[in-house]
Amino acid sequence: MSTFKGPEIVVENLSAEQLYNKLSDLNNLKEIMPPEIEDFESDTNSCSFKMKGMPKLKLFLSEKTPFSKIRLSATDSPVAFSLNCFITNCGEKCQARLEVDAELNMMMKMMVEKPITNFLNVLSDKLRTL
Repeated sequence: MSTFKGPEIVVENLSAEQLYNKLSDLNNLKEIMPPEIEDFESDTNSCSFKMKGMPKLKLFLSEKTPFSKIRLSATDSPVAFSLNCFITNCGEKCQARLEVDAELNMMMKMMVEKPITNFLNVLSDKLRTL
């Protein structure tokens, strides 16, 4: 299992509960997606989108721990992976960190490390301003 970690960020405008509630509805993910994302579709528990040069990704809400963790897992993907959001309560605001866990061999890890890290950085920057 390979883990790619985004930066720990502070979300000034939302408490842990507010951020958790917002991200628990996958319709709200569009707000934090990079502009390069195409064909974004969602409902409350699943979403799909396309990134340039990659097949369409489909994610579903696979785990929720109130106010502290949300896990989205891939479905119909040649590579098993999940996108995790860890939330820490800080009173009026909260901290958040995104991670991708993926079943990758060493060669694949080297190929996807930079794009995944860039993706996590963009999502984190957008989370910061929610």
